[in-house]
Amino acid sequence: MNYSRFKHGCGVSLLCLMAGISYQAQAQPETQAPPLEEDSEPAQTVASDAISFDAELDMAFGYLDNIFATQNDEVDDLIGIARPRLDVLAKGENYQISVTGRGEIGRYESNSAEDYDDWQIGLNSRARLSSELTIVGGGDYRWDHENRSSPEDVNGLNPTEYQRGYGFAGLLWNKGDISARIAGTITDLNFSDIPSTFGTINNDDRDRVHYELGGRFGYELSSGTDIFVQAAYDERRYDDDFDDFGFARSSDGYSAALGLRHKFSPQLSAEIYAGILEQNYDSPLLRDVSTVDFGALLDWRDPTGISATVRVDRTVEETTLPGASAYILTSGQFSLRAINTPRLTSGFIIQGSHYDYFGASRSEFVTSTGLWARYWLDKRIYLGADYDFAQRTSNRAGFDYDENRLFLRIGAQLEPRKNWDAASQFSLSGKSGPGGGYGALLFSHGTMTTGLDGPRGNGGSNTADFGDDGAAAVAAAGYGFVTGPIYLGLEVEGQLAGPEWNHNASRVFSLEKKDSFGASLRLGYVNAGSDLVYGRFGVVSSRFRTIYDHPGSSADISERETGVGFGLGMEAGFGSRGFVRGEYSLASYGDYDVPTGQGEFDNFSNSENQFRLGIGFRLGATPESDQPAHDFSGAYAGVQFGHGSVISQNFGFRSGGVPIDISRSSAGPVFGLLAGGGIVWEKFYLGAEIDADISNIDWNIDRDPSGRIFSTEHEYSYGSSARLGYQISDSALLYGRIGVVRTKFDTQFSTSNISVREKNWKTGTRFGGGVELGLSSSARLRVDYTHTDYGAFDIEADQSVDRFDNSENLFRIALAFKL
Repeated sequence: MNYSRFKHGCGVSLLCLMAGISYQAQAQPETQAPPLEEDSEPAQTVASDAISFDAELDMAFGYLDNIFATQNDEVDDLIGIARPRLDVLAKGENYQISVTGRGEIGRYESNSAEDYDDWQIGLNSRARLSSELTIVGGGDYRWDHENRSSPEDVNGLNPTEYQRGYGFAGLLWNKGDISARIAGTITDLNFSDIPSTFGTINNDDRDRVHYELGGRFGYELSSGTDIFVQAAYDERRYDDDFDDFGFARSSDGYSAALGLRHKFSPQLSAEIYAGILEQNYDSPLLRDVSTVDFGALLDWRDPTGISATVRVDRTVEETTLPGASAYILTSGQFSLRAINTPRLTSGFIIQGSHYDYFGASRSEFVTSTGLWARYWLDKRIYLGADYDFAQRTSNRAGFDYDENRLFLRIGAQLEPRKNWDAASQFSLSGKSGPGGGYGALLFSHGTMTTGLDGPRGNGGSNTADFGDDGAAAVAAAGYGFVTGPIYLGLEVEGQLAGPEWNHNASRVFSLEKKDSFGASLRLGYVNAGSDLVYGRFGVVSSRFRTIYDHPGSSADISERETGVGFGLGMEAGFGSRGFVRGEYSLASYGDYDVPTGQGEFDNFSNSENQFRLGIGFRLGATPESDQPAHDFSGAYAGVQFGHGSVISQNFGFRSGGVPIDISRSSAGPVFGLLAGGGIVWEKFYLGAEIDADISNIDWNIDRDPSGRIFSTEHEYSYGSSARLGYQISDSALLYGRIGVVRTKFDTQFSTSNISVREKNWKTGTRFGGGVELGLSSSARLRVDYTHTDYGAFDIEADQSVDRFDNSENLFRIALAFKL
C-alpha cells in the first residue's frame, strides 16, 4: 500500500525509461487496498500481429481504524472498494502497443465525504527500428485523489482531487558492450479547490507542468557487470507566478549519477548508483536544493521457493509549506514472497518513506508493513485477504499516527491464471512441518508509548509523547496448517504485566499495562528445514490503569481497551517437537479521555511494541529434513529494516522549584547496512559484526501558546558487536550479542525566553540477541532485538538545567548474503 499516495515529481518514471524498463511495468496505479501479486503476465503467448484482451474486477471490503491519520481522536470506518481493469494488447514481430483502463471506486459506510472515484487510461508502445535501436512512447491520464496520510493533505472537508496527464518518449540503443538511452517526459497537474470549515481552500497555486529530459550511457565491463552514468534536466513551471503565501515556486534543476549493475548469479542481481540532485527556485525566499542522490535495487529469486526484493531511491518533491522550497523523499522497500503454487500465493512487504523538508524544521517518516494472500477457486476467480499497518513519526508534536487496515476481497479476470493446474487440489495438513497444535511460553520486553492531547491554561493546549519500557510473560497456544511452503494458523495468547510510565510534576499522572489477551491469524513460509517465517495480525484486549492527580481533581481508571496488532517472527525447530520463537509485534489502541478537573479532559492514545523470545512444544513431531545443513561460517553482508523506540528519563525543575521526573518516549523506523563474519565449531558460533543505521525516532512536547517546546531525535548510529550463538538445527542459529554503538541525538529545548538546540554523539552499550535462519546456501534471514543504554546528559536553558537519560530498544529484520 502506498501511504504517501502521491509523488509530486516524475524523476522515477524518467529513470525507469533510461534503465530500459517499460512504462507498463513501472506505471501501475496507486491503490487504497494492496495490489494483487505481480504474476499477471498472460498465460498464453500472443501470436504475431495479433490482438488480445484481458479484463478484471476486484471487489474489496475492509475496515480502517484511523481514516484521517491522526494521533488523537481517531475515527474508524468500513469501506467497499471496486477496482475494474481492461487491457488491450496489439503485438507484432517488431512492435507492441497496449491500452489500459483502470478504476478504483471507494465508498465509506459512515463518512461519505471521504468517498472517491479514481480513473486512469494509458497507452504504452514499443517498436524495434533495427536490431540495435528501439523507440518507446506513451502516457496516461488520471483522475485521482490525495490520501489523508499525504504530507501535503490540506485538511479539507473532502480529500483533494487532482488530474494528472503524463507523456513520455525515448530511444533505446544497444550494440555490443555499449548501451545508451535518451528519454523525455512531461507531466501536467491540476488540483481542485475543496471546501473547509473556514471557507474554500484554493489549490490552484499547486497547478504546474513538469518537463524532464535525460540520458544514460552504459558499458559492460565483464560478463554480468555493467557500469553506467546518467543525467537529467528538470524544469517545473507553476501556472500561478506566486502561491498563496507569496512564494514563486517555479524551478529548474538537474541530477547526475554514476552506477554499477552486477549479476552475482542466476538468482541474485543488484544495481546501485550515487550522484547529486540540484533544484534552483525562482524565488529568492526559497533555498535552492543541493543534496546527494542515491538508489539501489537488489533482486533475489531462489529455486527453493522464496524471493525477495529491496529498492531504495531518492527524489526532490514539491510542497506548499510556507518557507520550505521542497522535501527530499528517501524511500525504501523490502518485499518477501512465497513462490506461486497452483492455487495459493502469499507475500509480505515493508516500506519506509522519509520526508525531509528543505528550508523548514519539519521531518517525517512513514513506515508501512503488509501481508497478503490469494486463493484461486479456479483459473479465473480468486479470494484474498490483505492486512496493512502504517505508522508516521514526525518531529512536530501531534503529527504521529498509527493505522490498521484489513481487507477481504473477491475477484475475477478474463485471462487464465498463470501456471494454473486444474488437477491441483488445495490440501491443508496439520501433520507436516510446523503444522498441528502447539503451545509456547515467551519472555516479552517492549515499550508503551502514549500520545497525549489536552487543554492547558487559558485557551492553550499541550501535545506530548510519553512512554517507558518493561517486561512481561506470555503464554500462547494455537493450531496451524501447511500447504506446500505456506503456513496458515490461528493463535490465542495471554500476557501478565507490561510497561509503565510516570509523569511526576505539578500534575501527577501515569499509565500501567496490567494484562492482556488476544487472538491472531498467522500467515507464513516454511523452508526446507521445516522452520517458519511468518507475519501475524489480530485483536488484543489490554487492561490499563490510568492515574491522574491534579489540584481539585483525582482519577484512577482501570479499563480494558481494544487494539489491533501486527507482528513478524520466526520459529526454528529443535529436536522432534520443540521450537524457539522470536517475534516482534506492534499494537495500537483506541484513544480515550481522562478527566483532569473543571470539566476538562486529556486524550490518551496508546501504542505498544514488544519483542518476544521463548520456547514452544508441538503436539506432532517434525519430520527430519534431508536438506544439507546451512553453513553459518564465513563473511556476509546485507540490509536491515526495523522499528524501535527512544526513551528519555527527564529530570529537572519547573517554575516555583517544582521537581519533575517524567518518562518520555516515541517509536519509529530504522534502516541500515551490516557486515560481519564468524566461525562455527561443534555447533557453537563465534562472530563479529559492524552495522550502520539511519532512523527517525523522536518524541516531542508542544505547550501552546506558552511554555516549553522540546524534543529528542535519534538520527544516525554505527557500531560493532560480538555474537555468540548455538546452531539449534541444520538451518537455524540462536545467538546473543554485546557491543558498542555511537549515536547522534538531536535535542531541542525552548521556552518563551530562550531556545537551545544540541546535536551530540553519544556512546552506548548495546546487548541483545535473535534468531537466524538459512534460506538457501547463500542467503540468511534474521530477527534481532537489542537494548542500548546511553547514559545521561544535561541541557541548560533559561537558567535551568534539564537532564535526559536516554536508552533505546531496536528490532531489526535483516537479509544477508554470504560473500
